[in-house]
Formats: sequence, C-alpha cells, structure tokens
Amino acid sequence: MQIRFHDPASDFSDGLAVIRTYHDSLLAQGRRLLELISEIENHGIDPGRANRLAELYAYYQRANILHHQDEERALFPAVVGRDLLVDGMIERLGLDHEEIEEAWRVLEIDLKAMLAGHPAPPQLGEKTARFEKLQREHLLRENEDFLPRLEGQLSRERREHIGRTMAAMRRRHR
Repeated sequence: MQIRFHDPASDFSDGLAVIRTYHDSLLAQGRRLLELISEIENHGIDPGRANRLAELYAYYQRANILHHQDEERALFPAVVGRDLLVDGMIERLGLDHEEIEEAWRVLEIDLKAMLAGHPAPPQLGEKTARFEKLQREHLLRENEDFLPRLEGQLSRERREHIGRTMAAMRRRHR
C-alpha cells in the first residue's frame, strides 16, 4: 500500500484562501491524530491503526512544510514592512513555526518507530498533545488575529499573486 500526500489546496487563485484551507485541514487532522494516538495507547496498534498512522504521518511530513513555506516565502514577504502590528505578528508566527517544527521532530521519531513495528513508546500521548496544542493555538491565532487584519489590507490582485507564488513553489518541489 502506497500512502500519498493529497494537497488540501487545489485552487491557488487567492493566497489567503489557501492559508485558510490549510488551517481547516490541519485542525481536522490534529483531531484525528489525537484520537488515533489515544486508540493506540488504549488498544495497541493493529493493521488498521497502522494504516491510519501512516496516512497521518505522510500528511504531516508534507503539509507542515508546505504550509510554513506558503507563509514564510509567499505571504509574509508580501505584507512585511507595511504595518508594525502585522510585522510583530509575523515575528511571533515565525517563532511558532520553529516551535511546531521542533515538536514534530520529537513526535516523528516515535511515529517512525511505530511504523517500523515497534510498540508505542512512553509519553507518546504527551508528545502528541504538545504538538497538536502548539499547532492548534498557532492556527487559531492566525485565523482570529492575523488573517482578518490582512484581508482588509490586501487587494484581490495581491492575493492572486500570493496564490500564484504558492502554486509555483509546489511545481518546483515535485
């Protein structure tokens, strides 16, 4: 069975819409990850859970990278230097990315081991909960504070340009 990543975004005509699509997807996958890890801790890993774990692992391996690149290489450069509050938000969001990526690296070690047939390691639930919490809080901060501020500042043309930049990055990294 080959597990493939399916990009949550299919329409890149509006860069902010791409960001929101990723946020919705990451929030939903975070809930799935927490539920699955709870099942594994309570009942062990069977073939069905192993397949779901492989799907989530493949998803996060690509989704986190793409989403952070979308923001750091397409969105942030398009808005930095125009509004001091937005600049401060960007700085904070960049620090969030580093913290989320580090939490993923820690969790990834355990998930890879489990996919290789090893039992669930100690503190798996805590590591998963930390990763998911960091990601969720970051996404909610963006949804509630950052994106609404940008929606009022970015023209339709600018949002289209950001979306085209995101699509071009994906074509280069296939």
